[in-house]
Amino acid sequence: MGNVNGADAPQRGQLEALKALYALQEKDLEIDRLKKEAESLPEELVAVKAQVDALERELGDLLERQAELRKAYTRHSLDIEDLTAKEKQAEAEQRQAQSAREQTQYENRIQQIKDRIKELLELSTPIMEAMEEVEAQIARVEEGLAGLRPRLEALLQENALRVEALEVEIQKLREEREAMAQGIPASVLKEYEAIRRARKGTGIVRILRQGQVFRCEGCNVVLPTHVAQKVVQGQLTRCPSCGRLLWKGEG
Repeated sequence: MGNVNGADAPQRGQLEALKALYALQEKDLEIDRLKKEAESLPEELVAVKAQVDALERELGDLLERQAELRKAYTRHSLDIEDLTAKEKQAEAEQRQAQSAREQTQYENRIQQIKDRIKELLELSTPIMEAMEEVEAQIARVEEGLAGLRPRLEALLQENALRVEALEVEIQKLREEREAMAQGIPASVLKEYEAIRRARKGTGIVRILRQGQVFRCEGCNVVLPTHVAQKVVQGQLTRCPSCGRLLWKGEG
């Protein structure tokens, strides 16, 4: 690669600004890392929460099934109660019947009622058995939740304290970052922040020398000689490939 000259005196201020900007970016990246750490949940908390959520969904389904069974059982019980009253009324009327024909009619009616009551009782038996099974399942799930919820609450509290500590550290870094930003020209800082948003975290990178070749640290593309010259001289230059600001580094 051709000659890459050092920076002239008037451009040293720009080089210092870029150096300060690179240091500020390290602060920004540390803030990003801590924010991501604060947003992430510990593995045990995720696992226990998933167990609790699953059991709560199961409990909800079981309670819904229990309500359906109780409704069906209550409906059958009311029907049996109503039919039993009708049976007694028919028997009373039968005793007052005057003719054999009326006696037979009442007897047939009473038998129909008895058959229907028997049918409803037979239908109620599996409902009762299902209710008992659901109640046992509900007890099992509630026992599981009773064992997990205190642990989940403890993990949530631990996580809240962890996040609180991270927030304190993040705030401290933000204050340090703001102090650092005061020494960087507003136009340079604004351009860096726009690039950083677009590039998801990195707005300025160094140029890396490999023999006579200079590469962009961000995208590893070989930089044209005239671009590398501008960077070394301290001119505000962006990588023609990835668009990040370029800094010559400490060397």
